[in-house]
Amino acid sequence: MDIVLDSSSIFNLINGGCIDKLTSMKEHKFFIGDLIMDQEILNPLQQVIVDGLIQKGILVLVSSEVTTSQIINLQNKYGLGLGETECMAICINKGFVICTDDLKARKSSKKEFGEENVIGSMSLLREGVRKLFLQCDEAIDMYHTMIIKGGFLPKKLNEDYFCQ
Repeated sequence: MDIVLDSSSIFNLINGGCIDKLTSMKEHKFFIGDLIMDQEILNPLQQVIVDGLIQKGILVLVSSEVTTSQIINLQNKYGLGLGETECMAICINKGFVICTDDLKARKSSKKEFGEENVIGSMSLLREGVRKLFLQCDEAIDMYHTMIIKGGFLPKKLNEDYFCQ
């Protein structure tokens, strides 16, 4: 599966200390839009981490192949930020799946290109456990760390979600 990560999922995966492990899953290829790199990743540490993943070929930088009119139309339709809108446009144009933890972006993406093409960082954590990249207790700790560090994620996920 080809997955575009938006800034909210990138922030959460970095804050949870699991972006390197989860983007190493061979079943998927992970992408990031160039507008996110230019406009939304502000923390220098986050920039270094993402740059390192790009240099290793684990994360692929997608030059924005979206048109200005496509961005404007999607922004007018859904009222999302530039990064989320770019990710949606990339998914529409390339048939990719979006990984977003932004609730409004998730709802908009589901309307635009279907629920089956929208995932979040919690889905990646759960898959990481199922594919044995992570232990169950590790995933739960990472989830709690993401919330502690400001992630807007479901508050009541438990062991059943990650480990069954």
